[in-house]
Amino acid sequence: MSPSRPQNPLITVIGATGTGKSELAVALAERFNGEIVNGDALQMYEGLPIATNKIPANQRKFIPHHLLGCVKLEEEPWRVGKFTERATSVIEEIRSRGRLPILVGGTHYYTQSLLFPYTLVKEPEGEEMTLEEQEKTWPILGGSTIEMLEELAKFDPIMAKRWHPSDQRKIRRSLMIWLKTGKKASEIYEQQRQRSHSSTSEARSLLRYDPLIFWVHASDDALEMRLAARVDVMIQKGLLVEVELMSDFLRKQDSEGRFIDQSRGIWVAIGFKEFKPYVSASREHGIDLGKLEALKRSGIEMTKIATRQLAKRQARWIKLRFMPALTKANAKDRIFLLDGSDLSLWSSSVVAPASATTAAFLNGESLPDPSAISDTARTIFLTNEEEQDQSQKDLHARYCDICDLYLMTEEEMARHLKGKKHKKASKPPILRKMKSHKDSTSDVQS
Repeated sequence: MSPSRPQNPLITVIGATGTGKSELAVALAERFNGEIVNGDALQMYEGLPIATNKIPANQRKFIPHHLLGCVKLEEEPWRVGKFTERATSVIEEIRSRGRLPILVGGTHYYTQSLLFPYTLVKEPEGEEMTLEEQEKTWPILGGSTIEMLEELAKFDPIMAKRWHPSDQRKIRRSLMIWLKTGKKASEIYEQQRQRSHSSTSEARSLLRYDPLIFWVHASDDALEMRLAARVDVMIQKGLLVEVELMSDFLRKQDSEGRFIDQSRGIWVAIGFKEFKPYVSASREHGIDLGKLEALKRSGIEMTKIATRQLAKRQARWIKLRFMPALTKANAKDRIFLLDGSDLSLWSSSVVAPASATTAAFLNGESLPDPSAISDTARTIFLTNEEEQDQSQKDLHARYCDICDLYLMTEEEMARHLKGKKHKKASKPPILRKMKSHKDSTSDVQS
């Protein structure tokens, strides 16, 4: 069957922080009459434009940007459900004007929930409740991880075996699905798996839109240098002033008796919490300047470390969550990796192939093979397929009763059984005692 023009197109740009997603989105919007929808969870809030790396107004090329700085600091922080609701509405508005919606952002959980509303097991409605409200409604959620696992095993033993006994988040989520919906998470996942093995058209129905996805990538070395330099530039542009202003806002709210939950929303932005000690100390009378400078250097270093860690988490999400979702939807042919490691080649390596692919997509022409875009794309896609295959092989917790240890894969268990720790623990007590005595005797003699 020959390709046809997409009826519900959505250009999507993903990638780790610092790879140039916003720049590519603007370039595509300029060429294809587009408007941009922000998919970065922290850029949706007012405040900290430098820390959250919001694209400056003078770099937007007069392209409309939506869901950018739209959440007031006093508002309840958005969750994924709120974002999805607003984003779908904005996308329809853009399309009603005859323009092309372009989604861009590094919060890939939000992006994935928007694109794949049926392939992910959604957070149950109860997830919108506070932890205290959840535990009041379902007291078992206030128990220990082991107690929750034992409760899960009563109703969904398949999922209970799948999770490591100390993985509280996954155990709790599986249990919440059962408690709230009365459905087993394992059965939902199996239904999704069966649907993904159906016809291409049925699998594609898992998608909310007809997407074309660009994954902007940069090598680890190139990205690490780029991110470190970016933090230094952020300091020069006034990051510390931003932190001071946000701290002033918190103090004012506190003085007026208003509680602000700093564990969510804009308050968890990298660059804010790392410099709070410095800002607090700078307001103290008689503070030692050497100590103050040390706090500033510490803040810079912690911000660089946290930014590197964020980039790794974002790339890992694409590989381990986003790509498998595309596989289930038979849509692996819709994601194109663009190598932006060398900024001097940005136009030819990123903008040109993205523009050509977008033009073909919108005109209903055949798309290129994603693996043929570049050597980097070929290598990463091949490696990712191998990792996905390995991750699907008999994943469940295995217990070594001798060492009182849980292993998650057959390979991990085999490696453990060959290891010194297990072999030592497997020996009869008398042999271990004899070896210990022999070792101590040798030490004395030497």
